[in-house]
Amino acid sequence: MIPIPRDWFDYTNFGVGLVGLVFTLWAVRQATGAKQAAKETREAIWQREASDSFSDLLHIAESISELVQFERQPEAAVRVRDILARIPKDRARFERYLGSDSAKLLALESRYQELARKLAEPAVWDDSDARRVATDAALGASRDLSEICGRLLKRQDEEGR
Repeated sequence: MIPIPRDWFDYTNFGVGLVGLVFTLWAVRQATGAKQAAKETREAIWQREASDSFSDLLHIAESISELVQFERQPEAAVRVRDILARIPKDRARFERYLGSDSAKLLALESRYQELARKLAEPAVWDDSDARRVATDAALGASRDLSEICGRLLKRQDEEGR
């Protein structure tokens, strides 16, 4: 066996330790970048889900307006119940993306509850003035939900840039 001077062992150990330290720092940096990318991806997915959910709500609201205009009371009543079930759930689920629109959704929910009461009255379908009021209420609620959905999509586009 060839004798190796003790200093060579020390230099070799120092070199191996230094290489290990460099690889460890590189791995930590990569993990930090991956963690940040995962957070950004998760946030983007939540924003997309929020915009999809509110687009669905808008579709329901528009169908309610059409059903009220065409005097299809049973279908309109069912769709109003659908939207009344979805608004509080979606408002609670996506509250952090809504900001001040969360309070507007609460007011919109009460407007749909009032519309549900109007649609339950048989006089609405017999009286043209009452039918016009119900139609205006449905169209106004649909317009307000459209504005909320538009602001949500606008914020999503601004954050995506």
